[in-house]
Amino acid sequence: MAPTLQKLKHLRVTFIEYVDEYSMPGAWTEELEEDFEIIDSLESEYNIYKRLLPGDMKLCNRLYNRYKKSENN
Repeated sequence: MAPTLQKLKHLRVTFIEYVDEYSMPGAWTEELEEDFEIIDSLESEYNIYKRLLPGDMKLCNRLYNRYKKSENN
């Protein structure tokens, strides 16, 4: 699996773990829904073009930093 695709899959898993732990099932906020759509869109874009633009990678990093579990949790 390509490193970029691996990172996208890891971002998706990180997001889902965050949602499972910190939100009510079936009650996502608009922000969570929008972020999931972004992740899904980036993954689809990668599958079509086999690359992501640098701005897209920065967005992935920003989303990952938002949803990763910190050591203090």
